[in-house]
Amino acid sequence: MSSFLRPLAYRHRWIYDTVTAVSSLSVGGVERLRSLGLEVLRDRLPTGAAVLDLCCGSGEAAAPWLAAGFAVTGLDISPRALDLAAERHPAMTRVEGLAEDPPLPDGQFAALQLSVALHEFPRPDRERVLSSSLQLLQPGGWLVLVDLHPAGPWLRLPQQLFCALFETDTATAMLEDDLPCQLRQLGFTGVKQELLAGNALQRITAQRPST
Repeated sequence: MSSFLRPLAYRHRWIYDTVTAVSSLSVGGVERLRSLGLEVLRDRLPTGAAVLDLCCGSGEAAAPWLAAGFAVTGLDISPRALDLAAERHPAMTRVEGLAEDPPLPDGQFAALQLSVALHEFPRPDRERVLSSSLQLLQPGGWLVLVDLHPAGPWLRLPQQLFCALFETDTATAMLEDDLPCQLRQLGFTGVKQELLAGNALQRITAQRPST
């Protein structure tokens, strides 16, 4: 269940952009938020490597990867979002499909990004998304996941208010779960979690085993 503000925010772009801008201030602004995945993996990948932005939306979080010279594919279920991505980021290859069951071959990507998207999925679907992510990566490939984390005392109330106004029950459920532990159970290795923005945001990197 979501509040009445959530569909309004998606229907009227200025509301969505304003919410994004305000909520990203604690990590240094919108551009930094969108670059958090690239920031941690840029030096671990060869130039021009194949990268998948899962749940890419209109491609804003894929843009830094494109600018850095990576071969980026964006997958999303929304044709409208992919049409916007085509206008704004024509260099990105676009694929329409479910993140839980992506219409892509296994072992295709050197890196996979999930940027502030995983909290949209109920628990069973979230596990399917992460399992699919593992299979899509090349052996030794990297996952970078940026998403909500239970905030520290200074930001706890703003986070609760944000979730109540703009998110669904799936976001609240994810805040109760241990994502690094879940990734290890699914078969990822080298799992590392960084807490940002007063602990309200987590950035997790993990690898598909090389063998």
